[in-house]
Amino acid sequence: MFAVHQVIYSNSDIEMWYDWNTRLEDTKFTDQCFWIMCDDNRIGGVIKINDTLMFPFIIPPFSDRQLMWRILLNCCEDIRNVNGVLQDDVNILLSLGFKVNVIRQVMCCPTGVSKKSVTPKGLSFYYLDDSFEITKIKDVMKEGYREGIDYEIFGVPNDEKIMEDISYLLQVYKQRNLSIYVVNEQNQEIVGLCIAGISDKMPLGFAEIGELCVVPHYRNKGIAEFMLNHIKEAANTHTELVKLCVTVGNYAEILYKKAGFQAGPRFARMTKRSMW
Repeated sequence: MFAVHQVIYSNSDIEMWYDWNTRLEDTKFTDQCFWIMCDDNRIGGVIKINDTLMFPFIIPPFSDRQLMWRILLNCCEDIRNVNGVLQDDVNILLSLGFKVNVIRQVMCCPTGVSKKSVTPKGLSFYYLDDSFEITKIKDVMKEGYREGIDYEIFGVPNDEKIMEDISYLLQVYKQRNLSIYVVNEQNQEIVGLCIAGISDKMPLGFAEIGELCVVPHYRNKGIAEFMLNHIKEAANTHTELVKLCVTVGNYAEILYKKAGFQAGPRFARMTKRSMW
């Protein structure tokens, strides 16, 4: 019952999964689901895991979101984090002592391209799988993190974390791996990579781009656009849609839109401000 209410009233298909049963099952990933009560009336619900709230919703005819949050935070004084906050609630939580850590959004695009993707001049691409020596691409990933909004928010992960993330993604996409890396043929330098594929756990069998980066010196040369179009083309025989997640404020969002990606709802991760 909670899952049905959450899917209908949260108004947040933030992962752009579309399918009713898939969204319903996703809501059931935990049993830490709670109704929000006001004067013995059920006015909404929320998932609460330790000090984190996730995906709250209001049940009509109740409509006062400010009151809903006050009731919720009065009941849950231990809350430090709120995930999946839609834009309607960001300003309310700012007034209640929270700050925005990051705003993200999922973007999706039909697979296939109007014309065949062409490798930029002087470059070649190769397929990337879990047999590849990932230490050879960790520096590309590290350089890809530098500059921009993600660097400002998250900083640059250490080598161990980067290699762990690469290995994890390649394992996730092992069922249908579409990952590639791009090489400058003149000096054999790896200049960009895109880790993508289709997971056996991906809702509706969509393709997903987990990482896309180009080293700063080689940006604005069409490499990222080539990799996006290649993935769309390669995924076309397996699925109708490819998706990715981007931090709002990332300059790459312009590139994604140019490549045909449509943005879904923005959602924030917020944290309680420290009290002095």
